[in-house]
Amino acid sequence: MADNTNMLTPSGDYRAMQRYWAMSSDILGGVESMRKAGKKYLPQFPNESSGNYKHRLRNSKFTNIFRDITENLSSKPFTKEVSLAKDTVPPQIKNIVEDIDRAGNHLHVFAAEVFQAGIQKAIDWILVDHTRLPEGATLADERKMGSRPFWVRVPAENMLAVYSDMIGGSEQFVYARIDETYTKREGMDEVEVPCVRVLVRDPVFDERGKTINYGPARFEIWEQVAEPAAPGKGKSVTWQLVDQGPITIGIIPLVPFYTGKRTLGTWRIAPPMQDIADLQIEHYQQETNLKSAKELTAFPMFTGNGISPPLDKDGNQMVLPLGPSTVLFAPMNEQGQHGNWDILEISAASLEFLQSQVEAIEAHMRELGRQPLTAGSTGITQVAAAFASQKASSAVQAWTYSLKDALEKAFKITAMWLGLKFEPTVYVNSDFAIEIGSDKAPEVLIKMHENKVISTATLRDEMKRRSILSPEFGNDEEDKRLEDELPGEDDDADLAASLPPDENAGEKLAA
Repeated sequence: MADNTNMLTPSGDYRAMQRYWAMSSDILGGVESMRKAGKKYLPQFPNESSGNYKHRLRNSKFTNIFRDITENLSSKPFTKEVSLAKDTVPPQIKNIVEDIDRAGNHLHVFAAEVFQAGIQKAIDWILVDHTRLPEGATLADERKMGSRPFWVRVPAENMLAVYSDMIGGSEQFVYARIDETYTKREGMDEVEVPCVRVLVRDPVFDERGKTINYGPARFEIWEQVAEPAAPGKGKSVTWQLVDQGPITIGIIPLVPFYTGKRTLGTWRIAPPMQDIADLQIEHYQQETNLKSAKELTAFPMFTGNGISPPLDKDGNQMVLPLGPSTVLFAPMNEQGQHGNWDILEISAASLEFLQSQVEAIEAHMRELGRQPLTAGSTGITQVAAAFASQKASSAVQAWTYSLKDALEKAFKITAMWLGLKFEPTVYVNSDFAIEIGSDKAPEVLIKMHENKVISTATLRDEMKRRSILSPEFGNDEEDKRLEDELPGEDDDADLAASLPPDENAGEKLAA
């Protein structure tokens, strides 16, 4: 690739999703990010002065319902630990699970971050990388360096371009370009260095120029370098290749996790949270308008009917003070006539209407977010609320299965790096639908047990499943504890203590 090519240029798929990613990032950034975006999300009214708009923007109100909904949805599968389900997990893999990303994060923590980002941004990526070894390094050197595979989370916004093709009957990645811009310290200063990682499999052509296969994967690392400015010219910026080499497992070790519908033949994903994000912007605007209207009600507009505006010494109209501790006069003319001061204020009905609009948008957002809704605050019946909650569980369960599949693919690539034959089975909790409307479930289960419909072990398993019992609860250990609590065989002292008292005991003692 030529040195003067802009490596940060995104693909068409990236540009198609860029608006949503930017909007969701601004929303997740909170009120300061929304205010910083200015007119992008809070338009200036026609004929509104710049000063008034800046005041309205500076005091805008933002309730982050989008973040609340997405965090609530993404937390459901992680009430129980994500783990490898088989006991026959190789020791090398077990060690990696405890520190999956070489930053001290357990698989559970890493998976939770991927899952939340996948819901909020529609797609997230896992790069299964390996510690770079110097050429000619031995196995002893590798162990000394702690060289091993590790996982890297690649946010959607950092995946500048990605392409896949059918190879050997399955879809495989043939090109990826990742933004890995970093900050380095130079003395007391921090310098941002644009950096891009390219993963590529070169196409193999037939005699007619048609792609018939792809070569083994390789990588390139490019950094942007600013050349010294020539006399009379600006500083030139070029991209230089700073590292390259083969990817020894032969494939591009990328795994996608996405929650929306993928457009066939592309990596464009329909964001499942798109409608909620759009409503969040409308909610922000309406909530800010309501706040501004309340402020105007507290400081109403005065009108002077039949009163000439006062002028300063230069003949310019003066600006009258408003607010408490201000006295207004209505001068009387020679005929005894005088003007009147009056107040123009927003009616209570207008404020109530704006408030109802804000509440309606919030209710719509939460319904779209498929969260449990109470009839008192939204006007939705308990049956409808339960139905919305069940839909929520169905949606999150589908995403949970996709996450499980992505994690298992990542472990397969990890095993390839280690030269192991390993078919991973990852446990991700998807059994959270029972939490919905299950208040009486424990009582029903206990009655079933009393009526000999289910066994004690099944009762315990169901209680554990509903998080009434601890995840560490074990049937065998509990049976042993119960056995220990049973009374043992009676000895002579126990038998004597159980006999009724002897009425003649005192006489016998005296004799």
